Amino acid sequence: MIRLATYRQLILWSLLMTAFLISCMPQMSVFNEAAYRQAVELKVASLNLLDKASTPYAENREQVETLKLELLKAWEYAKGRPDNETSAEQWEILIDPERNRLGNFFVRWEERERLSPAIVREYRLIISDTFDMIISLESGKLKPEEVIQQSPVIQ
Repeated sequence: MIRLATYRQLILWSLLMTAFLISCMPQMSVFNEAAYRQAVELKVASLNLLDKASTPYAENREQVETLKLELLKAWEYAKGRPDNETSAEQWEILIDPERNRLGNFFVRWEERERLSPAIVREYRLIISDTFDMIISLESGKLKPEEVIQQSPVIQ
């Protein structure tokens, strides 16, 4: 009889610990194809614009401003999605003019008018890696059909 009670307690304890651990896990937003596509397109556009930094900033000002606006839209979109804090933080890091990413690249380019190929290469690696992180965060999210399959409430 004691073994049966201990066995039941062990099962109850295991269930409670599992529920606790699941509740402590960070929540992840559902996969959003538009956000994924937006990140990929902005990566390509950004890296393409970086390659023009050996030309005068003034000649590219309009493209820079257009890209900055699109990046701000992506950040706002990421912030507005539920359980999407990590992606939103990465967008913020990418566009912040005080950080060594795309926002800072545009500041330096404007200040210096032209950037050397060596500086562009360094920024390219850092910016590409940041975009890759954002893209992998998006692609690693659950697809809506996976949420339905995994949810006992929806089934």
